[in-house]
Amino acid sequence: MRLDFDTSVNIVAFSKVFRKKVSEIEEYLQYDTKLFEESANSSSVLLDLVGKLKSYLKKSDVRLMTYWDDEYPDLLKNIPDPPVCLFVKGKWEYLAYNLFAVVGTRRMTNYGKQVTEKFSSELSKHFVIVSGMAYGVDTIAHSSALKSNKPTIAVLGCGVDVVYPKSNKVLYEQIIENGCVVSEYLPWQTPQKFTFVERNRIISGLSAGVLVTEAGIDSGALITAKYALEQGRDIFAVPGDIFRTTSHGTNYLIKSGAFLVTDPNDILEYYGFKEHRIIAELTDDETQVLNVLDDETTIEDISERLNVPLSHVMLVLTTLELKGLVYRTERNTYSKSIQI
Repeated sequence: MRLDFDTSVNIVAFSKVFRKKVSEIEEYLQYDTKLFEESANSSSVLLDLVGKLKSYLKKSDVRLMTYWDDEYPDLLKNIPDPPVCLFVKGKWEYLAYNLFAVVGTRRMTNYGKQVTEKFSSELSKHFVIVSGMAYGVDTIAHSSALKSNKPTIAVLGCGVDVVYPKSNKVLYEQIIENGCVVSEYLPWQTPQKFTFVERNRIISGLSAGVLVTEAGIDSGALITAKYALEQGRDIFAVPGDIFRTTSHGTNYLIKSGAFLVTDPNDILEYYGFKEHRIIAELTDDETQVLNVLDDETTIEDISERLNVPLSHVMLVLTTLELKGLVYRTERNTYSKSIQI
């Protein structure tokens, strides 16, 4: 189903004012979408929000997706309490890729940093890394993907136009340029304590699996793991020093049934990905690009050789990067990761 702009905005405003969930809103959709307009006209608060949201979205680069839109992520649709809407800033197309969450403590040790860097860098060759842009592990997970020239997605506990924590402003901008930030909250909404808990279900809901690299027993990462369990997602944890409180959470997860992992390949092999292996059948476009790709080939050269638009070449190369078959050099040229 594809809803028009006005209906989508009415649905979002209706859900925010009356705190209606997806299942409750669907009852209205079964009758007539004009019911939302009638509700707006009967409530000054709702009418004001509809007007503000319409004006805001038309002037900004924020994209709105509702549960009933075709672009809404399939995995997220199937969690027990899916968000009615997602506001997205950046390259929203990455929401349709294979996503994997990496989360952990804000009070990260050097061990946690090293572990998160190693796992995030390797996993980003096959998945788009999802995290929450918080201090500590989240920040390192996003940064490691970006350093590997891979996209990453941040799920925020505030609106997508609000930078939190403020010290991550540069990271926020890099994520938008190379991936996207996502939130169910209104774009201008500031964070509250409960919003970080609520957003954790989206981090796990978007992802095929969740990796906790370092976390104390009271860490919010364990809340994400709890949501992952409820959603039927795979949960992985890296063991740590039994005398460090920052490892108590991950060790507890392992004792409770999470997959113990000590190497990124433990996760990749679980999903059928092996190092230096073709991950999936190639499309015709992907095969053609690989066939004309020499060492350090520019996008312009590929476009000229295949007589296809640059935009299309960039899209195919991005897909091949995520499959681990090509990589971008520091000179913005492309080379094969393996010989096919």
